[in-house]
Amino acid sequence: MLKIKSISKSFGNRKILSGLNLALEPKQIYSLMGANGSGKTTLFNILTGFLSADNGSIYFKEKNITNNSPININHLGITRTFQNLRLIEGLTVKENILLSFKGNKGENIFNAMLPRIMLKEYYNSFDERAEKIIEQIFLSDVAESKAGEISYGQQKLLTLGCCLVNDAELFLFDEPVAGINPEYQNKIAILLKDIKANGKTILLIEHNADFISEISDKLFFLSNGTITNFDSYKNLKNDSKVQQAYL
Repeated sequence: MLKIKSISKSFGNRKILSGLNLALEPKQIYSLMGANGSGKTTLFNILTGFLSADNGSIYFKEKNITNNSPININHLGITRTFQNLRLIEGLTVKENILLSFKGNKGENIFNAMLPRIMLKEYYNSFDERAEKIIEQIFLSDVAESKAGEISYGQQKLLTLGCCLVNDAELFLFDEPVAGINPEYQNKIAILLKDIKANGKTILLIEHNADFISEISDKLFFLSNGTITNFDSYKNLKNDSKVQQAYL
């Protein structure tokens, strides 16, 4: 599905990625680990067009997407979250979901702030699917609450829900359970397994060992600009190179 070939990226004299290679197969959950500053988010930014690679190439379903724009990459079927959640806190949970639909004329931020009656015909066309997504992300009871007034765990779920709207094939999740309690970690684990069961592929950055162990089919460890593959978290944590990276 996704092939990364010899990707390199430097910032000034600091080399972050160095001839990195990576391949993802469909219908799998992959976890990407690495010490802080190892380049995990940089890799996500390159994959989604927010940064340009210095060298190398990226193929998604055999199509070269290297240094393509974020919008084009999203339209091809790759969507992502960010560490900063990027919700519109003054809008409700449901309105945030509605705003995320492709083709929704309310997706323009100016239109989103107009009285809802003016966009009723457009919102109605997405209502049923929005409600299903809200149920899927366990937020039906707060659907009409403003995004800025719900808990941080619920905001994390809402961010994932906004990605689901895209009906993408590859989801990139940046630390989906960081900073939330076990209740919401469990809900996100259920959601990610559901996404996989629906034929999608997930690559996530995460540090939570219990979460990674529960949901991951394969793991990657990023260190010194390159990636090592592991079949289990146990093998990863016992690897001398991994242990050295965290010292």
